[in-house]
Amino acid sequence: MLLIISTQFSAQQATAEQTIAYMAKMSTMKMVDYLEDELLLVGDGTENAIVDLTTNSDGMTTNFSFWRQDDLGADMLVTYTLTEQDSVEFNDGWVQMYQFNRFENGVAAGGGSSTLEHFEITMLTETGTQTGSTSAARLLRIRAINVYPYGDPSDSYLHRTFWGITLRPLNLEV
Repeated sequence: MLLIISTQFSAQQATAEQTIAYMAKMSTMKMVDYLEDELLLVGDGTENAIVDLTTNSDGMTTNFSFWRQDDLGADMLVTYTLTEQDSVEFNDGWVQMYQFNRFENGVAAGGGSSTLEHFEITMLTETGTQTGSTSAARLLRIRAINVYPYGDPSDSYLHRTFWGITLRPLNLEV
């Protein structure tokens, strides 16, 4: 009887872990699909492109602003920001979580995951060399790590979903 109960408990735990992994991947993909589509429009229909890319001491992007046209053809300044959220206890340690926010012309216009552990946009030149110059940027490399804690703090783990891509927005071409 004890063997059957133990087996059933293990099966339930495995199902819960699979569900958490699936939800983490779906949440990450929903955020990055939208982000990928929009970043391909950097500078679309405007004479301006990237305005600002600010990183913190950990190398994470805290502010990324760029121009593009909205659906009606008007110029629109899009800004993505990363703000600190709660820290999560994880096996005698802590992991800082971040919220991904989006603004259009300074007005909040949605947001993404509040379970980001890392988010980074890097501007690259035509040859793939990192650059700090918005005018020299031809490629954008985006990296994100989304995390989901599972279990109680004394016996827990974080499911991490990694995502990365390098994009070539056509409007960054010379």
